[in-house]
Amino acid sequence: MKKKIAVPFIFGFIGLAIMGTAIFADRFGLDPSLGWGRRRIALLVFGVCVILCAALFWRYMDDAFNAVRKILAFVNNQPIILGARRDHVVLYLSGLIKKYRFAFPILIFVTLVYIWFISSGTWFTWVSPTHLYADLARGFLKGHLYLPIKVSSNLLKSPDPYESSIGLGLQGPLDVSYFLGKYYLYWGPVPALILVLLHPIISWRLGDLQLLFGFLTGVFILQCLLAVAIWDRFFSDLPKYILWISILLVGLASPATFMLDSYRGARIYEAAITGGQFFLVAGFIALLIALMSPVSRWKLAFAGTLWALAIGSRLTVALPIGFMVLMVAWWILGVNQWSFKKSTELLPLIIPLALGFAGLGWYNWARFGSFVESGYFYQMTAVPNFQNHYSALINPIFILQNLYNYFLYPFSIQSQFPYVYAEYGNIKAIFSFYTLPSFYFSQKITGLVYTVPFLVFAMVPLVLLFNSLIKRKKLQITSLDDERWILNWVTLTLSGACLVIFGFLLSFFWAATRYLEDVMPTLIMLGVLGFWQGYRLLLSKPIARRLYSTVGVILMAESILISTLVAISVNDARFEIIRFLSTVK
Repeated sequence: MKKKIAVPFIFGFIGLAIMGTAIFADRFGLDPSLGWGRRRIALLVFGVCVILCAALFWRYMDDAFNAVRKILAFVNNQPIILGARRDHVVLYLSGLIKKYRFAFPILIFVTLVYIWFISSGTWFTWVSPTHLYADLARGFLKGHLYLPIKVSSNLLKSPDPYESSIGLGLQGPLDVSYFLGKYYLYWGPVPALILVLLHPIISWRLGDLQLLFGFLTGVFILQCLLAVAIWDRFFSDLPKYILWISILLVGLASPATFMLDSYRGARIYEAAITGGQFFLVAGFIALLIALMSPVSRWKLAFAGTLWALAIGSRLTVALPIGFMVLMVAWWILGVNQWSFKKSTELLPLIIPLALGFAGLGWYNWARFGSFVESGYFYQMTAVPNFQNHYSALINPIFILQNLYNYFLYPFSIQSQFPYVYAEYGNIKAIFSFYTLPSFYFSQKITGLVYTVPFLVFAMVPLVLLFNSLIKRKKLQITSLDDERWILNWVTLTLSGACLVIFGFLLSFFWAATRYLEDVMPTLIMLGVLGFWQGYRLLLSKPIARRLYSTVGVILMAESILISTLVAISVNDARFEIIRFLSTVK
């Protein structure tokens, strides 16, 4: 009963806090304008409404709880719900949610941080600079595959429209593909197909910024679910605060807030990248559920479908997915000697992927007359003579330079808020024994050593895995219930998936912070997993364990702080008000 009484008091206190914020917004420095604006009045009214709801809940508390119980009883007795509640996966996930509900405040807090960033501190103003996926969806609804955007007459008359769209003074969208008088997207079509499905429900034109928010928030929730599942099976004896702060780190480590925050960069690039990661992580979770003995074929097919959607959002995720498929084959075929019958168990996973590739091939052929041409060759870009350099865009010559930019390139420090500023990466060769091509470029970037130093713990799982390999000569599969083997398999799968995509990024001619999101969901999970494993190893050594956990928490706090400050530094003029207020004495 005490918990029931506490609810209206908590919400009443929240309502008072909201009212106080509205009344004293000018004194807090939240509203530099004189008088009461619409937002300030709306905030006051919202606070009053919260207090009224809390009062009504207090007055009719018993009636409210009885009504909720009746509604839940009615819903739970429906045949669909009864069938779902008997499914072991639903039971398992609902058990996790109930057991780890203490993590919900972190989910809410991180989501609010995302909203603050994506609105540049305004909370309610979400202005997307591009709507290209919405344009593609409009094209699909009209029965064609090109963007319904008018092409400039100058571009149509140009003898070489790809030479440089900016240099020729041609007006039109950049970073789209131009082919035979039409604009196309070289990004995967899956997010646009999602908008097509949502069209009967959402009539307005969603921007790429809104898609980015939805995908990135989904990635964070899925990462939390994966972290909780691993924790529950292997590390549930450790202090819960470690899981709590680990989830906070997963949500706020770079480049998540960097991508949300950059008004000029938060467009189709980030939407495609986060869309690919959303379906990739979702597919990995579905895969782990499917592989639990006995292996479920329809759940394998579901994982394969999610991975096909990931590739249809961002083609480069085919690299980590390919490695994961090999790891699944090892899981299924490695328990016993190989047999044709046993290999057919992989078909439910492979068939959706094959159909997905076939669909992408048809999509490319219908647009450009080639199954393998996504339109990247035909893109309109500010890079001079881009098509002439096309065969050299992926080259080992970029590896050392990208390693420096992605890991070691420092931020600058200035006297005004946020004090830490991301700068354009180094495009001059850091060593004299190689020469960078003239078209190599780096956008604003800060090395992971500075933004996420916690990633040093990602080495722990690899060290423990190699130590296990050395001691046992080979990683033998004794039983699928062997906890140590399953944890090693997860470690090896995440590590390999991370390395193959990072290898591609290091060989690419363009360095950008947003590309780190192709790696970070798996890399940050390795770091968290390593921190947990290291803590477990030191359980019998209290002094070393305290020192280890202290260092870990400090690195987590530094990672969150620097990632946040760097993200603020790259925003547009809408954050200038914050910098102005920080200088007011």
